[in-house]
Amino acid sequence: MVELVDTRDLGSRAARCEGSSPFRPTKGKNMNIKEINSKKLFKEYLLEIPYDEVDSLINIKINEIMPTVSLPGFRKGKAPINIVRKKYENNFLNEVIQQISQDKIKNLLDEKKIKAFRSPKVELKKYEKDQPIELVVKIDIQPEIKMYPFDKIKSTKYKIEVDKETLQKNYNSFLSSQKIYEKISTNRSAILTDRIFVNITTEDSSVPDFLKEQKNIPIETESDYQVLPDISKKLIDEKVKVGDNKKLKFNLKEVLKEKEDKNILFNIEILSIEMRKEFKVDKEFLKKNNLKDEKELRKNIDDNIKNQYESYLREIEKKQLMDLLESKNDFDVPEGILNEEFEIIWHRVEHAKKDNKLDKDDQGLSDKKLKERYNKIALRRVKLAILMQHIAGENKISVSEKELTDGMLNYASQYPGQEKQIFDYFKKNPSSVESIRGPIFEKKIVDLILSKTKLETKKISVKDFNKLQEETFILGK
Repeated sequence: MVELVDTRDLGSRAARCEGSSPFRPTKGKNMNIKEINSKKLFKEYLLEIPYDEVDSLINIKINEIMPTVSLPGFRKGKAPINIVRKKYENNFLNEVIQQISQDKIKNLLDEKKIKAFRSPKVELKKYEKDQPIELVVKIDIQPEIKMYPFDKIKSTKYKIEVDKETLQKNYNSFLSSQKIYEKISTNRSAILTDRIFVNITTEDSSVPDFLKEQKNIPIETESDYQVLPDISKKLIDEKVKVGDNKKLKFNLKEVLKEKEDKNILFNIEILSIEMRKEFKVDKEFLKKNNLKDEKELRKNIDDNIKNQYESYLREIEKKQLMDLLESKNDFDVPEGILNEEFEIIWHRVEHAKKDNKLDKDDQGLSDKKLKERYNKIALRRVKLAILMQHIAGENKISVSEKELTDGMLNYASQYPGQEKQIFDYFKKNPSSVESIRGPIFEKKIVDLILSKTKLETKKISVKDFNKLQEETFILGK
């Protein structure tokens, strides 16, 4: 399928190559072909197609619907063709140009003996009645890849030994994360670690409805999430008590994504204050969580942290394998795809800069340095995607319907009670299924590669793991 792309979209995603060749008109079947841009793996052509071809196809479409057309003043199917065409011509225009584009692109690829890497991008440059139709065609060419032998690659499988101290710290962390509260029995002021229930209202008409009035809102004073900026600190500083009404100003600049400060006066009614209690593993907690005793709870938490480390190590192993694949396989990548990937990344970087959310490694770097860094990242992503696609094709790897269904079932099982809604969403949004297919496809390719490499097993400690993780995921490495 030829992909028609808006001119503005092409302008933002595909930069014109420097040093392109001048117009070199060559005759094609029923069209003129002009090469306007040329690189090793990228070609851009201007196609001039006689208007008669469009006109003829539109007439065929009009004649097909003539017997069914009813227009005022004429019996069904008896309206003059020129009137019917005037009314319905635009309905068929896109379909006809799409059809002609597909035919002409196929002729172009055959004539120039081009092996396209993906569907060419097509822009309708000019359409005027009785004038040649002009299409701009951008083609990414299939790169030649000679894979470095898998059996010459040395890969590592890590086995982690989680020490008792780490397990104990993790268990203590779990216990401290279990927050239990009870209402205070005295009329004391709120303190850090309390949970405060409040009503929030404002009469400022510029505030969105979702913030204007909220009833019985719990505010955990130790939580990073705050319904209004620094509301916990303000209430503690005010030494609020149950029954108090406080008028306090809050700067909603960040909440509402405003460019300037937006200080809004709110009325805060203190409904109740609860103090945090020390959590203890008791019979009620064990019964609620279907546990026999604390020993079983401890084992579950220990197993969970070990599984997390194993999961992190699989990501490290995959990253190291991808690094090896990239370094051992040298080939050119299609420029159009590379430009698109960089534009996607750079768009995110610019938004992060605007919102002051750049990664620490990026802060203080000039645009030139940032572009150099993210050009490398874009190149890596495109190169690896091409390699994975090539490996999958060479080894006939695909995702079966059963594997896809199992993947969706596994995903839905993470949301008990919502399985039907999740499957309905996948049915209504077929493109979302790629979020399930992609990881399965990738895992099958990675497993195939690992089965053919020289695999070394290495035991590591938690300390080794922390160092390994930091070294492996250095940005831009």
